[in-house]
Amino acid sequence: MKIFYNIRIRYACEYQFMAKQLTITEIARLAGVSAGTVDRILHNRGKVSDKALAAVEKVLSESGYRKNIHTSAVGLRKGFSIAVSIPNSDRGEYWNAILNGINHALDEFSDISIDCKLAFYNQFDIYSCRAAFESIPEMKPDAVIIGASFPEEATSLCLSLDRKNIPYILVNTAIPGSFPAASCYADQEACGKLAGKMLYLIGSTPPQPGKHAEYAILDSSLSDTCTRQQTAARKAGIREFFSRAGIENCLREITMPAMNPAESERSILEFIHAHPLVKSIAVIGPRGYIAADILARNGIRDVPVLAFDLTEGNRKGLQAGMISAIIDLHPELQGRTAVKAAIKHLLYKTPEKNISHLMPVDIIVAENLPYCKNIFLE
Repeated sequence: MKIFYNIRIRYACEYQFMAKQLTITEIARLAGVSAGTVDRILHNRGKVSDKALAAVEKVLSESGYRKNIHTSAVGLRKGFSIAVSIPNSDRGEYWNAILNGINHALDEFSDISIDCKLAFYNQFDIYSCRAAFESIPEMKPDAVIIGASFPEEATSLCLSLDRKNIPYILVNTAIPGSFPAASCYADQEACGKLAGKMLYLIGSTPPQPGKHAEYAILDSSLSDTCTRQQTAARKAGIREFFSRAGIENCLREITMPAMNPAESERSILEFIHAHPLVKSIAVIGPRGYIAADILARNGIRDVPVLAFDLTEGNRKGLQAGMISAIIDLHPELQGRTAVKAAIKHLLYKTPEKNISHLMPVDIIVAENLPYCKNIFLE
C-alpha cells in the first residue's frame, strides 16, 4: 500500500491498492499443472484428475487464496476507481474503524483491480470538508464512498455525482433527498431506545428513602452537524423509552466541552454534586471514557457509565471497570458493506432492491468483551 499526499489539498490523499492473491499462472506453476487446469478448478469447468485437483487445492490452502464470486465478471473491464471521502481519525477511533472495514473489503476482493483514492478531511472543519469533496471530480472515480459530517456539503456532492451518473454509497448516515446506490448506517433513534433501557438497568440501585432515582444524558459540545443530528435522534430515543416507562421526569442532561479538559471535569463534578440522585449516565457520543475517567479519578464509582462505540478509549474504560456497558454500531461493517455495494453496482449495473443497509447493534459488557471479535469481517 503506497500513499501519495496531494500538496494542494491539506486533507486529501490517494493510494493504489495492490492485489495480494496469486494469479492463475502463479498457482499453476506452484502446483505443477497448466493454467487451464487451474481455471477449470476455480470455476468448476470440466473434469480434472484427482492428482491435479489435490495439487491445486494444496497451493490454494497454503497461500490463503479466496475465490471471489465476482471473478467471472472481472473480465468485463480492466479495473475500477473508487474514491473514498471520510473524516480522518486516529487509530482506534470511530472513523478509523470504518476505514479498517474499507481496507478489509479491498483485501477481500483483491482479485479485482481497484484503484482506491482517499480524500480525508477534518470532521470539525467545514472548509476542510469542502476541499476534500471538491477534489473528488479530479480523481475521475467510477464510484464514491462518502462519510458525511456536514449535510449541506454532502448533499451538494451527491447532486454533482447524480448529474455525472456516478454511483455513490453513504456511510454512517442517510441524506434526505439523495439517491445513493446504498446507505450503510445504524438506526440512531432505535439505538437511543436501547440506550434508555440500558441506562435504566445499570442504574437500578435503590434511591434514598422517599426519593426518586434520576438518570443523566451527557453530550459533548464539540460535534459536527451530522453528529448533532445523530445525537438528537439518540436523545429522542432515550426520552421515548423513559416516557413509555412513565418516568420521563427523572431524566437530566449535561453538556461536556470535550476539547477543554478542565472545563469538562468542572462541569461533570458540579452536575454530580447538584444531582445526588443520578444513578447512571449515558454518554451518547464516542467519548464515554473521558467522563468515566473524570468520575473514577474523583472517587465517584457509584454512578455507572454507558458509552457508545467500541473505540480504543472506551474498550480500555470497560476493561478497567470505569464503563459499565458499550453500545457498538459496527463501523467496520459499514466500511466493508460500502465497498461491497460499490463493487456490486459497478460489476452488474443493477440497483439494489433495498439500498438501506442497517447495521447490527450490540451491547458489550466486561463479561463478553474478550469474545467480541468482529464476526462480520471474518
